[in-house]
Amino acid sequence: MDEITSQLHAAVADPPATRIDVEHLISVERRRRRHRSWAWSGIGVAAAVAAVAVVPALAAGGPPHAITLPVLSLPTGAPSAPVPLCAGVTPQTSGPLPPLQSHDTVRTRPTEAPGAGVARLTGALRDALPALLANGVRIDPALKGCSEPQFQYHPSYREYMLDGTVRRGEESGAFLLRVRPTATDEATPDCRHAPEPDDCEVVNYPDGSVAVVSSMVAGPGQRELWVMLLRPDGTSVLAVTTNFRGAPGGNRLRTLKTAEEPLLTVEQLAAVARAPGLTLYP
Repeated sequence: MDEITSQLHAAVADPPATRIDVEHLISVERRRRRHRSWAWSGIGVAAAVAAVAVVPALAAGGPPHAITLPVLSLPTGAPSAPVPLCAGVTPQTSGPLPPLQSHDTVRTRPTEAPGAGVARLTGALRDALPALLANGVRIDPALKGCSEPQFQYHPSYREYMLDGTVRRGEESGAFLLRVRPTATDEATPDCRHAPEPDDCEVVNYPDGSVAVVSSMVAGPGQRELWVMLLRPDGTSVLAVTTNFRGAPGGNRLRTLKTAEEPLLTVEQLAAVARAPGLTLYP
């Protein structure tokens, strides 16, 4: 029994008769914590703050399940060779690492060395991006010393992470990718666990992959597009982009709208997540 389980069971110990499903609460809390750790370690405090103040899509006039997702063609060809790295394999931290995140996965965790995984995944993404981005759109890496996006391996979350900025001229937005083994309690695609369940769709692809795609209103004129792709081999790929970024504001971090709309469409974001080679079980 882990800490989350112990806390929730203690909270309902010796209760009056109730219809509350404690095991369901535990499962939802695990998902929430994993999603929060993704947000804080990737898009950063700005997106996490925006998510706390989310304005539901329905309040903005959007109908439920409004997303439509035609399937974009993916690049084909042989898997990319590993590429030379422009930054370290693991991220540098200013403080102690978070505790090791422990949860069951649908398959045994991969045994590939993190350095090999970083080089392989980075090559696969760089190969795919030119065919998936619109003219004039680029992704600038967040890592210093890198001219192209590069993954890193986070040892506490046991996942591969890539952060950057989507740019087109003067417009910009945040960009995040996470590649990790699929958790057992995330193996069934479900809009209930998307950031905005009322603006969400589950999409099935011919290769057996399934994506949960969602669009969230994060503030006035601010949108976040979110894709969770479940590959049939047991790999999950999270892809997120926004049309806002963080900016200093006194003792708090505030968000600024930096483009009229996210510079990647939800179709393009899903295609990036589906890029050949973005798997942990090559």
